[in-house]
Amino acid sequence: MKAILSLFACLTMAASAMPTSDAAGAKDYPGIPRYEGSKILTQSEQKFGEILLQTGGLSAPNSTDPKEVRPVSGALHRTTYALANTPDERRTVLEVFKNYEQALKDAGFTTIWTGDQGAIRNGPPAVSYFPEADRKELFTGIKERRYIAAEKGGLFAVVFVAERQWDHTFRKADPSNSFKADLKLPAGTIMVQADFINTTPMEDKMVLVKAEEMENKISDTGRIALYGIHFDFNKADLKPESEPTIGEIVKLLKDSPSLKLLVVGHTDNVGTFEFNQDLSQRRAATVVKELTTKHGIAAGRLSAHGASFISPVATNKTDEGKALNRRVELVEQ
Repeated sequence: MKAILSLFACLTMAASAMPTSDAAGAKDYPGIPRYEGSKILTQSEQKFGEILLQTGGLSAPNSTDPKEVRPVSGALHRTTYALANTPDERRTVLEVFKNYEQALKDAGFTTIWTGDQGAIRNGPPAVSYFPEADRKELFTGIKERRYIAAEKGGLFAVVFVAERQWDHTFRKADPSNSFKADLKLPAGTIMVQADFINTTPMEDKMVLVKAEEMENKISDTGRIALYGIHFDFNKADLKPESEPTIGEIVKLLKDSPSLKLLVVGHTDNVGTFEFNQDLSQRRAATVVKELTTKHGIAAGRLSAHGASFISPVATNKTDEGKALNRRVELVEQ
C-alpha cells in the first residue's frame, strides 16, 4: 500500500487554515470529477484491499449498525476531500451528493444502494476505513450525511458526503497528518470520502499474495480471499500453478504456529447451488489435504468448508465477476 499522501505543503501553521491545493501527488480517480472547489486532504492505494459496502438501512430503528453489508475486495483507491463553506458561497450536503450521484451515473455506474442521515446514522461501517488514518472528521461532529454504493462491471464506487458541525483538529500525531502541525477543518466544511474498488481479475504477477500480506489482512479483517489457487473446470484437483500460493500459506502457518484457519471454497453461479456446494467443499478439502499431507501442517489447525455461490464479491453476470467469485478464502478460527 502506498503511504497516505501528505497534507498540503501550502498550508500555513495557523490551525484555522484551509488548503488551497491538493495533497502532493494526489489526483481524482479517472473519469469521476470532484465537486468544484474541494481539495484532497489524503489519498491512498492498496494493491489488494477490502471494504464493506453498506447495502441496506439500519439493523433496528435506534441502532447505529447497518442491516446489510457486502464485502468487496480488489485494487483499492481512496480519497478524502474537504470543501470550505463560506457565508458568501454556501453549499449543502445534498447539493454536493447529487453532483456525485450524477457523475457516477454519467460514468456508467449502477446504484446498489443509497441512504440519507436516517438510514446510515454513524455509517458507512467504520471498519471500512483505514485504522491508521484519522477518520474522526467523517464520524464525529457531523450534522448531515449521505451515502451511495454503485457498481460498473466489477468496479465498485462508494461516496460518503457529510458536513462538519464543529471545528475538527488534526493533531500533529495523527497518522493522516504528515504536515506535523495542528490543523483545523472549520465547522461547515463539507467532507467527501470517495472509494473505488476494482474487483476485476488482477494480472498474473499480482495474483500471488505473500505470507506477510496474508497475515496482515487476516489480522485486520479475520479473512483473506486468494486467487492464486487454481482448479480445472468443475474439478477439485489442484493445478501446478497453485504451488506458489500454497507455499505462502505454508509459510504463514509456520510463522504463526497458533493460527487456525477455516479454508473456504467459493464458486460462481454456473450450475445448481447443490452442485457448487459439493464442488467448493471438495476444493477446500483438497487445499487442506495438500497442506497437511505434503507440507506437514497439523490437521487440527485447518477445517475445510464449501460456500457454493452464497457469498459473491462481484456480479455473476460478467466473466470478470465470475472470476472474482471463484476463490479460496482463509478465515481465522
